[in-house]
Amino acid sequence: MGFGTNYDDIPQVGSELVPEGDYECIIVNAEIRKTQNGKYKVAFSLVIRNDVDQECKNRYLFVDVWRKREPSPSDEQVEGFNFAQLMAIARAAQIPSGQDFESLEQFMQCMVNRLVIVHATHDDYNDKWFVRCDPLDLMPTQYPECRHVMKEKRQAAQNPAYSAPRQNQAFAKPAAPSPYSRTTDALGTPYRPPRKASAPAPVQLPAGPLWTPQQAPASPASNAPAPLSIGSLNEFEDILQDGELPF
Repeated sequence: MGFGTNYDDIPQVGSELVPEGDYECIIVNAEIRKTQNGKYKVAFSLVIRNDVDQECKNRYLFVDVWRKREPSPSDEQVEGFNFAQLMAIARAAQIPSGQDFESLEQFMQCMVNRLVIVHATHDDYNDKWFVRCDPLDLMPTQYPECRHVMKEKRQAAQNPAYSAPRQNQAFAKPAAPSPYSRTTDALGTPYRPPRKASAPAPVQLPAGPLWTPQQAPASPASNAPAPLSIGSLNEFEDILQDGELPF
């Protein structure tokens, strides 16, 4: 019995997907997003660091924390999102235990530029493969000294077009007309350019010094008494501690 080739049932894991594994990453953004289905999530965008010897440098990975349908009292503290998963990300980012946050927005801002290790796996949804990063799988970085350079900043530094912006010709000031370009005045009389004024003759100083050090008048400040001491800085500190100004 013969058969023909058919590739429909083969999982299409393309080369565009980041291979499975652990990656040293930096969190570059955290925000609340709404999907087309009306669901909300806290979306963390991470970049694979280029200062660590690893594959897929400068590639993006994404970690999502979804809002729960039946949030617990702990979830209500973070607007109904999964509190345990957010705390797992904070622990991997080495946020000190017991640190307080006034809002979820402040918590997300604190996560930006933090270093973590992300475990990437492949998963399929509706016959399409994607990279999945579980928040509970995040781990603390092994390279706390970060020298990662964002790809956009590196390109801007190498591109000379960003170093010397062009002047907008629409706002350039026109050059002032030269007075020597005219040939006649308003009455039609031939115009003659003004003559340059000659430099004045140098002043001849009399020979010998104008005054000697013995002839110089004595400064009245030289005979004045020495100023009194302003005192120790401790006196100003005592006054400032009492809530008064030192002057």
